[in-house]
Amino acid sequence: MPSKTDFNVSPYYDDFTESKKFHRVMYRPAYAVQARELTTQQSITQDQIEKFADHMFEHGAMVVPGQVEPDMHYNAVKLTSLTGTLADYNGTQVVGGTSGVAADVVNVVATDGTDPDTLFVKYRNSGTDNASNVFTDGETLTSSAGTAVVSTTAQGAAVKIEAGTYYINGFFVAVDEQTLILDKYTNTPSYRVGLTIAESFVTSTDDTTLLDNATGSSNANAAGAHRFKIDLTLTKLSLTSTADASFVELLRINSGTVVNKVMSTDYSVLEDTLARRTFDESGDYVIRNFDLDPREHLISGTNRGIYAADSTSADGNTASEAKLALGLSQGKAYVKGYEIAKHGTTYVDIDKAREFDTASGIVTRVAQLPFVNVTNVFGTPDVGFVSGETVAYQKVRLVSATHDTRGTVQVNNDGLVYDIGRAKS
Repeated sequence: MPSKTDFNVSPYYDDFTESKKFHRVMYRPAYAVQARELTTQQSITQDQIEKFADHMFEHGAMVVPGQVEPDMHYNAVKLTSLTGTLADYNGTQVVGGTSGVAADVVNVVATDGTDPDTLFVKYRNSGTDNASNVFTDGETLTSSAGTAVVSTTAQGAAVKIEAGTYYINGFFVAVDEQTLILDKYTNTPSYRVGLTIAESFVTSTDDTTLLDNATGSSNANAAGAHRFKIDLTLTKLSLTSTADASFVELLRINSGTVVNKVMSTDYSVLEDTLARRTFDESGDYVIRNFDLDPREHLISGTNRGIYAADSTSADGNTASEAKLALGLSQGKAYVKGYEIAKHGTTYVDIDKAREFDTASGIVTRVAQLPFVNVTNVFGTPDVGFVSGETVAYQKVRLVSATHDTRGTVQVNNDGLVYDIGRAKS
């Protein structure tokens, strides 16, 4: 997928067109070099790189991890008041004056007029009572940045992406380490999480480092060429959002459960070739089984239900006693040679059977294997609580039979010998 930015605009005039099949720009002595020729030269090279990369990678593929990881235990501490500057608390350690609990501050969010100033922390230890594991409402926190008073605590959700490289619109684009808060005070988020693609031109007015750095020359600090920039920002969208024109999905979460997650590089034609060979050699097979877990749809007492009354299921149905929630666990398989990996358990709504037929006087046939009645059993251990009370008559499957010198038929079954009193087939 090529860049969506039009480069054939003033003042760049990059008129590269693939259909003309130009592969080099041939400069000539005594002729001035045009700006568009220099720009077109870059476009020719970029086009060649892009064709090779399209063969190797899917659009949005993670080339250099770059892993994205959700955190459903993103502990929030709402503040009543604080001294100093909120931003200065980030990266410090805070200690509760009442509970004795210590924690590292990993993020801060200033009040928006509705929610208060909030610290996000990772707790380091339990309190002085060896039982408390979160800060106490109303206690004072002390850190190198100042003091803060706790209003209450909660558990939020966030997602973090490590620095890496992704294949975006024909370019290999670096992504910076970023953390995105999904929900500040609850940990059952439902979002599509990924990278928003922003393409732009940067001038020396926007970034003064683009001015000529030839110190000591007459051209020092002169304006020069502009730059084309691609920026990737970690973003969340609703599950129903279809705004994919400039968005690459990396993670999907439904009610706090990870439904889909990018774990490895998505290859293009190369992966098709590997998949074809894998399927020809091994067919379809499972690596980790996908277990089925039928559950009640509506929670009622201890019935192992999934959804509370009046809540909505993942399939959009209201919790109901007339339905089952069929759980499909995480697992991994290869289908047509392609890796299919499922993360977490998802539930599908199915209707319970509510129709039936009644019949009477019906004869039902039951299949029965051949058997023999045994009168005497030799060599079997006592299996009850009373010695010598082994039941004389047993039904055994016929494995092999022999006649002894007395004419008695003996049946050999699993190493035990039986004298047959009466036989049936």
